[in-house]
Amino acid sequence: MPTKEELESQIMDFWDEIFTLEDKRKEELDIKYAEWRKVEPRLDEGGDEFVAHIESMEGISDESLLIYKDVKEIKARYKQEMDKISAKIDALNKEKEMM
Repeated sequence: MPTKEELESQIMDFWDEIFTLEDKRKEELDIKYAEWRKVEPRLDEGGDEFVAHIESMEGISDESLLIYKDVKEIKARYKQEMDKISAKIDALNKEKEMM
């Protein structure tokens, strides 16, 4: 059975993984957003409003729609990975509390 210090170390390692994933997600999204701005300059005017416009599917180019889908996929993929790690952290915290 691991010690409290070992559990804390594992938790910190998992937090490092989450921070690394957040950095990677930001890098990927920055690239996609730059690509998207080339075909949709309105993205700079108000991101949330533009996304709502895209989701209504009114007058959106195929290229813009593909990039939008890529952005959503990137966000979903990283959220899923971070949720898995968060669940591991929660389990370790519970185990630590039981000590």
